This record gives sequence, structure tokens and C-alpha cells, in this order.
Amino acid sequence: MVLKQRPPLLVTVSTAVLLVLGGAAAYFGLGQRLSSGPKIPVGMELVPDDALIALTLTTNENQWTRLRQLGSPESQKLLDRWLVTWRDRIISANGYRFRTDIEPWLGDEVTVAFLPKASGGEEATELVAVVPIAEPSKAQEILADPQDGISWVGRKYKDLTIQSITTTNGETYETTVLGSQWLVIASGTKGIEAVIDSFSGGASMATNDAYRRAFKHLHMPSATAHLYINAPVAAEVLTGNESLPGINGLVAAATLLPNGLDIEAATWLGPEDQPVYRDLKNARSSTPQRLPESTVLMISTSSIGPMWLALSEAEQLNAILPISAEALTKGLKTQTGLDLENDILPWLSGDFAFGLLPPANTSKSPVPMGQLALVAEVDDQKAANETWEQLDEVMANRFRFEVEPGEIDSQPVKQLVSFYGGISMSHGWLDKDVTFFGMGAEVLDEIAPHPNKSLKANNAFQTLLNISPQESSGYFFVDVDHLEDLQGTLPFPRLPDGPIFSAIKSIGVTTSVKDERSLRYDIFVELPKGRRVKPLPGGSINQDSSKEATE
Repeated sequence: MVLKQRPPLLVTVSTAVLLVLGGAAAYFGLGQRLSSGPKIPVGMELVPDDALIALTLTTNENQWTRLRQLGSPESQKLLDRWLVTWRDRIISANGYRFRTDIEPWLGDEVTVAFLPKASGGEEATELVAVVPIAEPSKAQEILADPQDGISWVGRKYKDLTIQSITTTNGETYETTVLGSQWLVIASGTKGIEAVIDSFSGGASMATNDAYRRAFKHLHMPSATAHLYINAPVAAEVLTGNESLPGINGLVAAATLLPNGLDIEAATWLGPEDQPVYRDLKNARSSTPQRLPESTVLMISTSSIGPMWLALSEAEQLNAILPISAEALTKGLKTQTGLDLENDILPWLSGDFAFGLLPPANTSKSPVPMGQLALVAEVDDQKAANETWEQLDEVMANRFRFEVEPGEIDSQPVKQLVSFYGGISMSHGWLDKDVTFFGMGAEVLDEIAPHPNKSLKANNAFQTLLNISPQESSGYFFVDVDHLEDLQGTLPFPRLPDGPIFSAIKSIGVTTSVKDERSLRYDIFVELPKGRRVKPLPGGSINQDSSKEATE
């Protein structure tokens, strides 16, 4: 089956949402970015190559403590509850204690993978955990005999012993030790047999060509969280439909910064997909820095054509945007007489940035409305001026706007003020090859000739620039903290409630083209720094112990 190809902007937004909402790699990544290339997590040598999702996490307790200090009180409690739940489910329920029984022999990282079930059932996937054994002799002392109340039943597969373990709470796991180096735990028989097949020379993720090629685009050798998603298959198995459009596979690595998470990711197209990234280009971008520090949401690109194609064809993205590309085109034509694709896009050939700004001061605008600004480099000033003249004529004759010409820093500008009040527009030139359009009473003051403080003065956006390559195909940035300022002033959808969103201050994404079939992303998720943490409670998870862990 040939899937409908999705354009680059949808891939960018899908990837950002996937990493933040999916949360695993974004929320559990720690370490320090280095310049040399990374190594594939060793656990992937045993994960079968048909895995839906694979996640490698650090076992370093100090790094987990640092992570527990980030986020809102609600997200911190959620993380602590997750940690205690899995500790109790895997370790405590089997009669062990982590610090005395597990930690002495445990390796540096654990890989967890979801595999498709061979046959139908209540669960669509099987879970397997690949745990490296750093000290085999110490592990042997613990794993040789079951704890009281735990039932072990042995069987053979390819001359290897598998123990079927039933815990005191009635859960059953399949376990085996491979070559005295790996402990494998699985939720079903097919999962553990598939891992044994990989161990015995069968196909694994470490031999998957697409995965290996994409992994080379990452540059975090010391990252202690890695994520892999087989996007179309995982979406079909887990949700029943193609919910990750434009992505055939994804790899990601994450590291902890003092004020949030630094994430690298790469996506690639499938063999049946058209190589649509050939039209994208990487370049140094300056237009985002022509927007003010107060910008709440910003999208920029060095390839406006493919970006508009994305907005035009992305049904899933249009469903969550305040206005669809088709409605925007029709509205522009009706209100101004301008044809976006024929009158505007031809001279928008360079760097381009779109920004949403907070509402204007009520003394200048009696109706509080969110403001927007467009800044673009152009190579046909004559065509751009003809478009602005056409806009002036329509707004003056049809809607009785007053057109007030002026000049700022020797560059021509015009303000369009509604006869009925409450609406103000502006357009003109910031430089000989940089034009702008604004809607809002304060946009002109904010961006011409330059912002008093540009978006680069925003610490979160500056962090994104610091972790990103100097040349890219575009940026996406949203100040989640101040997005509420636009509620009620623009038809912007509300963010979902929940502890994950409450923990996010801002999100920034930089997209870079690696080749005609693959993209790379640098992502910064800004998180608040919270309280000093206490040790996790020692007993089973309950409301009181969760509270103890986070207060």
C-alpha cells in the first residue's frame, strides 16, 4: 500500500508533538551533548527488527534525581508515581529490593521494547525488557533461586532455559539469561523467543539499515535516553489508523539541561514515499530575530513553497489550527482581492517568519486582539510593492480604511486604520529586501526598524539557537507560559489540561534537511526547576507514599 505523502511542515509539527506528548524520550533523557557521533544502544542488538517502539533509559540514580527536580508539582508527582509503580511491579512484587538485590549487578542502561503480537488478543503488543548484567557473579546469587511465594516453571527454547515466573500478585513473566550478559524479561512467550532469535543471529534493530542510517544524524553519544518508533506500524497496531503522517520511522536522543531538555531526533520516509525533501534547503535565518521578544508563537522557514504545500495538504494539521489553509486563502481573496498563490508566494522566495504577538495596549486598541506579524526577505521588490498597493486600494475603497504613508529609518511604511476603529494594519520595508505585514495597533512599533529586544533575547529561544546548527530549514517556537494571553483574542485552540502541559514553559524546534528522504530536529523543551527531592518511598505505591515523594 502506498501511503499519501505528507509535506515537511506537518512532519515537523508531528515530530514535536510526538516527542513532547509521547513523552518518553523527551521526559527521561539526561546527559551531556558532545561533538562526536553516538553509538547505538547495546540493548538494540537483542531487540527484534519488527519492534514497534524501543526506549533505552539510564539506570543512573543521580540523573533520575536531577530529572525529578524539573517540572511542575503535578508532573513531578506523576514521574515519582511512575517510578514507584514500575519498581514495585517488576522488583518488589518478585520479593527483591532494588538497592541490595538489583543495583550491585545492573548495567548502565535498560532497553524496553514493544513487539507486535503474532496472534490477536486483548493486548496488541508484548513488552520485553533487555537488562545488561555488569556483574554476572552477583546476578547469579540473586537469580539462581526464586523468592518465597514466587513460582518458577522452566522450559527450553533453542537450548536456552526460559523461566515462566508467576509473582505473588498473579502476574506472569517469561525470563531468561543470555550469555551471562543479559537478563531478558517479557510479558509473553513470543516476545522472549523473538529476543532469543535475535541473540542467536537473527535480525535485530542493530542490523536495521534505515535505523542505523537515521541514527548517524544524532550527535549525543552520552545521552542516556534513546527512542525508536516504527511509525506506521506502531500507529496501526496501537491506534488502528495512520496517526503519524509523513513519518516512516523516528529515532531520538535526549539530554538534560539546567532549564529543560535538549532533544535530537531524525525521521525518514519509506521506500514507497516520494523524496519530497529535495525542495527544502538549509540556510542561515535572520527573520525570526526581527520579531520582538514578546512573540508567543513563531514559525519560520527558508522554503516557503514547501511550507505552504504542507498547510494546504495536511488535513490532520488543519484540524487543530485556528484556521485552515483553504479558509485563509479564500478569506484573503474575499477581503483584499489578493490571490495568495499568484500574488504573494512568487515574491516570497527567501527567509520568512510568522509570529503571533500579545494583544495591543488597550489605550491604542479599544478591542483587545492578538496581533500578528509577517516578515519576509524578497528578491522582487517591485512585485511586493504592487501587492501592497493593491491591498491599500481594496482596504480604502471597500472597507473605508485610512491609508497613512510614512517612513521609518529611511524605509517606506504605511498604516491602515479602520474607519470604524478597533482594526489596524501596517506594511512596508524594514530593509531594501525585507518587507513586513502586521495586524495590530502596536506591530509597527514592535518591529520597525528593529525590535528593542528581539526574540533572540528570549532565553528559551536563545537556548534553541545554541543547540541548533547555524543553517536550518526552519524554526518553530511557542511560549506556552504566555499562550493563555491569546485566549479570547484569537481563535486559537486551548492546550489540553494535564500535568505534562503544566510542566512545559516553552517548546522550540529547529528542522534541518539531511537528504531528500530524511530530516533532523533539534528540540528544546523548557521546564521549570522545582523542589529538592526526597528519596522515593520504600513501600508499595499509594496516595500517601506518592505525596511523601514529592513534597
